[in-house]
Amino acid sequence: PHCMTMAQMAHGLTGVMVIRETEDPGFDADQVVNLRDFRLDDAGAFLPYYTARGAARGGTHGNVLTANWLQAPVYDHPAGGLVRLRVVNTDTTRIYKLHLSTAQSLIIAWDGHPVAVELPLPSAKEPLLVGPGQRVDFAVRMPAGEGQTAELLAELPGQPTRTMARLRSVGADLARDLRELKPLPANPVARPDLANGEVHDFVFGWTPEGGPPNDGYCGSMGYSFWSINRTPWAGDAAKGTGPLAVLERGKSYVLRLRNESPNLHPIHLHGLAFIPIRSNLRKLPPLVTDTMLLLKDEVAEIALVADNPGDWAFHCHVIEHQKTGLAGYIRVV
Repeated sequence: PHCMTMAQMAHGLTGVMVIRETEDPGFDADQVVNLRDFRLDDAGAFLPYYTARGAARGGTHGNVLTANWLQAPVYDHPAGGLVRLRVVNTDTTRIYKLHLSTAQSLIIAWDGHPVAVELPLPSAKEPLLVGPGQRVDFAVRMPAGEGQTAELLAELPGQPTRTMARLRSVGADLARDLRELKPLPANPVARPDLANGEVHDFVFGWTPEGGPPNDGYCGSMGYSFWSINRTPWAGDAAKGTGPLAVLERGKSYVLRLRNESPNLHPIHLHGLAFIPIRSNLRKLPPLVTDTMLLLKDEVAEIALVADNPGDWAFHCHVIEHQKTGLAGYIRVV
């Protein structure tokens, strides 16, 4: 939900919609894992879903981590079979550092789009960062032996590696091979003309000198900590709040995203798909996506074709940041 967002999501109102390919890629099974954490007391009752201190920093983490609302659930799939593991982070705050226990796997899709380049498998030393609102699909070859498992693992600061979910082999060995899978068909996304892309700058950071909380429609947290281009979002019903940028339909654009805070921000754009093209801190694979996880002090450029007219929300998917100012919209005319 995008009304009363923080309260409703913190209490569990999130889900996953799967849109399958017209032609079956060749998997034997499909498994969705929805990652969420919750703030609960010893009796299992909800604690306050955020703190002002957390909202002004990296966000308020929960103390109970779940996959599909369960702790370390186990899912049975054919031994030696090929499973499409769809991992979705619908948390309000937590940026997961993920990897699998098996090397018999591939990353095949990112944020709903097929991956056209080979990505390195994440590991405990170099886990995959998956921020709120982001999705990653793995192709996993199940172990051959009955009862053996392939595990989705998370690295947490100062804690042992945590198992988020287990895939358990059952039945006779199907002896499948990852090379048997058909490539996922590309989504119909227009490719930007980088040579002629008009540049727009966006600065993400704290609210200068504080600021009034938003107008309260669809929920106010009572604080204004964050801003885009040094202006906090005034609220969903505030009058006179214009777009962050106006893009002309059909034209190519480069959006330069500057993180002026020490916190990470998964910046999500509704209605349009884009391609990360460069960063001052790392090499960015050319993935089609709708969310850019900005690192501390990172300046990243993303490119897109403004091919979908309308007013499109542009916000941080750490919901505490979104609801305390780090939100706005882009207009395509």
